[in-house]
Amino acid sequence: MSNKINSVKEKLINDYIKKIDMAIDNYNSAIEPDEEIVNLLIEIVNVFENDIPNLQGSLLIRTGTEIRDANTTRAILIKYLADSGIEYKGKSIEENVNEKRFWNSFIHWFETELPGLELLDGKYLRWDNWDGGIWLLDLDYDHEFTLYRGTVYPDSLKNNTGDFNDIKAFIEIAYKYWIINSGECHYKFTIEVNDRFKIFKLPYRLQSGIVIKQGYKTTFPIDKIINYRMFERKIQFSEDMINSKDLMEKKSALDFIIDALQYLISTQGDSRNEQYKTLALSVSDNMDGKVYAVVKKELEELMKLSNEYFDVRHNDYLNAAKEKREALNDSLFIEYLYNRAYAMLYLLRLKHKETNECE
Repeated sequence: MSNKINSVKEKLINDYIKKIDMAIDNYNSAIEPDEEIVNLLIEIVNVFENDIPNLQGSLLIRTGTEIRDANTTRAILIKYLADSGIEYKGKSIEENVNEKRFWNSFIHWFETELPGLELLDGKYLRWDNWDGGIWLLDLDYDHEFTLYRGTVYPDSLKNNTGDFNDIKAFIEIAYKYWIINSGECHYKFTIEVNDRFKIFKLPYRLQSGIVIKQGYKTTFPIDKIINYRMFERKIQFSEDMINSKDLMEKKSALDFIIDALQYLISTQGDSRNEQYKTLALSVSDNMDGKVYAVVKKELEELMKLSNEYFDVRHNDYLNAAKEKREALNDSLFIEYLYNRAYAMLYLLRLKHKETNECE
């Protein structure tokens, strides 16, 4: 790598960094295939083939890795400038930019447009006779959050720092307590929220009053808590961590989802075989059928993968059979294992709900 960069090449690098930033801003994972980022990265690799020979080897260039590859390329270009004694003076990547834009848009709509849409409970509105009359919002956020969350209105929402957990809490409180309790009003509010999630490319949707992370494709919502501390909380942690770019956080997500599945299995009986049978029967009561066989076999396989094959939930070098556990260092394979376990757990949670409702 050359230690000197002339002004022309410096400008070229800065221009490419700006193009990467624009491509990331315009990226929509819901539209496939989206070739803009991939084509840009291939162009950059070709242009700097001699200057930065390790660039191509640092990228995966696969469907689903576009943002990861773009951020890697951006960082390598900035480092290339730094190695030549040039400080990158462009904008840094703003954290939670889409969350901040979403909240800025949503709270503006909530406070200015929503009061006149006949969706809010009347006790949260007041009439102002100015300029022909207008409904205004009359909500004490501190009081409402203290009442329903035991804490005052979060500073993150006041200052718009993009803390999505607090945004989620606001939307769920609004749905349950502030919006008129009717199917039509809840539906219109839900549509408005979800439209904004799409506009600002956030992987969430409001469903039955709960903000859930997108990714698992289903029309069946889970609206019952089995055990928050031992079960639901682990699933929530895993949903947040699996979307991280950090390998260790992805591995933690896999640990949590397998932990949650293990907990559900452990509540079904004494022996492992009986536990698998009980859960398989919750999905299909035909023990001679293929559905029952598939579910039971999948549970066995998932436990074998986590307890014997790979270093999931275990720090021991060897498994019970004194065989070496293989370390998980491939983010894509970790996501595959996660989604496989998540899909099984989601099905069992839905069936768990149905079984209890029938009893």
